[in-house]
Amino acid sequence: MSSSPPLPQGVGYAVVLGLGLFFALMMNVISWIQLKFSDFSPNAASEFSAASRSLKTGLVVAGIISSWTWSLTLLQSATQSYNMGVSGGWWYAVGGTLQIAVFSVIASKVKMNANRATTFPEVAYIRFGTAGHLAFLWCGLVCNAIVSACILLGGGTVVSTLTGMDAYAALFLIPVGVSIYVATGGLRATFISDATHTFFLIGILLCFSFTVFASSDVIGSPRKLAELLALAAESHPVEGNYHGSYLTFRSRPGAIFAVQSIITGFGLVTCDQGYWSRAIASNPSTTAKAYFLGGFAWFSIPFTCGTSLGLSARALGTFSDFPALSAFDVSAGLAAVEAVTYLLGKAGAVLMLLLVFLSVTSALSAEMIATSTLLSYDVYRHYFRPKATSTELVTASRVFIVFWAIFSGALASVFHAVGISLGWLFYFLGVSTASGVFPIALTFLWKDLSTAGAVAGSIGGMAIALVVWLATAKGIGGEITVDTLSDQWVSFAGNAAAIISGGILSIGLSLWRPANFDWEKTRRMEVIGGDGNSDEDASGSSSVGEADEKEKSGADEPVEVEAGRNVDGLDLRALQHTYRVYGLIFIVLTLIITFIIPVPLGASPYIFSHKFFAGVVGIMFVWLFLATFLVVFLPIIESRHALIRITRHILGRQQ
Repeated sequence: MSSSPPLPQGVGYAVVLGLGLFFALMMNVISWIQLKFSDFSPNAASEFSAASRSLKTGLVVAGIISSWTWSLTLLQSATQSYNMGVSGGWWYAVGGTLQIAVFSVIASKVKMNANRATTFPEVAYIRFGTAGHLAFLWCGLVCNAIVSACILLGGGTVVSTLTGMDAYAALFLIPVGVSIYVATGGLRATFISDATHTFFLIGILLCFSFTVFASSDVIGSPRKLAELLALAAESHPVEGNYHGSYLTFRSRPGAIFAVQSIITGFGLVTCDQGYWSRAIASNPSTTAKAYFLGGFAWFSIPFTCGTSLGLSARALGTFSDFPALSAFDVSAGLAAVEAVTYLLGKAGAVLMLLLVFLSVTSALSAEMIATSTLLSYDVYRHYFRPKATSTELVTASRVFIVFWAIFSGALASVFHAVGISLGWLFYFLGVSTASGVFPIALTFLWKDLSTAGAVAGSIGGMAIALVVWLATAKGIGGEITVDTLSDQWVSFAGNAAAIISGGILSIGLSLWRPANFDWEKTRRMEVIGGDGNSDEDASGSSSVGEADEKEKSGADEPVEVEAGRNVDGLDLRALQHTYRVYGLIFIVLTLIITFIIPVPLGASPYIFSHKFFAGVVGIMFVWLFLATFLVVFLPIIESRHALIRITRHILGRQQ
């Protein structure tokens, strides 16, 4: 690592505090415009926590891309390519894309079976009672805690490395500006912030990519990068790769990482309330499409970081003046940082600082609103104030946002103090979250999931995964330490144990004693309206009363769908059709990016030729430009009429 920071310490404080407060001010202005010139008030609970369930495709796509583009995404994808070659960035991208895409399928069922829900533990309470509610709430809070700390840890490390700013100061100050605009504007403000941040983020990535592959005097072309990587393979070959090359998919560590990445991604997306919030907040007619497009476009981010920044860092290591990176530096995600700084000097350091800061603030805003929603609805309202009004819930949410800003900063500081890096947390994420994949997803998909299956799968699976993880570290490493716990095989064992045990327990116990749940109970949940009262227009059934009912009606969902029933204005037949269509599309996408493309490349003893690698780089750019359109132009196109109307109001030209 560089001996001295390329930027002065004041730049770090200026970005963390100045830029953070600037975005907070901008989001507050947008919230004021929304309150004054639109039909949506950020002071209503349904708007603050669920954006009135009215968001269009473009904003949801931007929100998905932004909330899934953490500092971990930018840095760890580059680290994987730095360590194992071109397959690292690809498999990191696959690991996240599949989960977001499959959520397009689940989102249809959310709209069909629980459109009135605000959080996934709410649905668990109606289906499984207090035991299921607490189990799912625990999974959600554990996931949000680790993700928030992970986001801050990556961002704090980069800020400290580039500017010399105190790491602990960065970890506590970064959430300040984020908490201000989230607490003021709610979920819709985070979506608008997401779109703004992601626009600049993708622009910076394009700048880095064109520098690496077109304008740099050091690299400047795919051919030159391939030649440097060939030299790097001679001095530092990848153990387990074909001929030690960085330009091959025939990689044992790549194959292991592929499984870990996919399992970790499933656990994160399923247990993170942020994704459920976006599914609930989106317009029912576009939910599935938004998630699919979001996942498809997001693929370009880690793929680009791995291919351009990760491989560049490894190639630049062949130069004697490139900073030497320790194992901890690499695990902390600093390979990409050093590559950009080397190629672009102080300008690159500034851009990298902005890139990571934007990703941190945007992703952290999603975690803050998600966690505050869990705490306000599933703790405050559920256990302490069941008759809470809309105003009281919004107030509680704002308090919990501030609390989470402090808590996540403290947790990240603890991890930093004991020497836990970004890479370590990435491997741990799957161990701690993957047990919830089957129980939580099946809560919305399968009427026969039982209480025993849901609780045992989520909590029991987590316990089994932790035991396997610790035991494997002891067996392979001889002792349980931070280093042995992050071993690739140890992490693989913990990840696999989590998702397999969670699936076996939840499905096995439910097949033994199926629940035969009646979806009408979740379709007619009570909703906190904008006026502070519960929405009782659909039979007035409360969640508490429904959860205690023991008799099951045996109603079969497909009969309702075929009957063309409408609940809350939703066409169940259309939603069922969407579920099937996107289920098929998901299968096709999975086959292409997980098997059809990488398996033949991995099975054959092939090292990319210069022309083939240039083709891969070309595909990377096309994919990145597609993401640019979906994030920047689609939201503007969809909201053009509202934007014109609001502009006329502001200019006083509305008649």
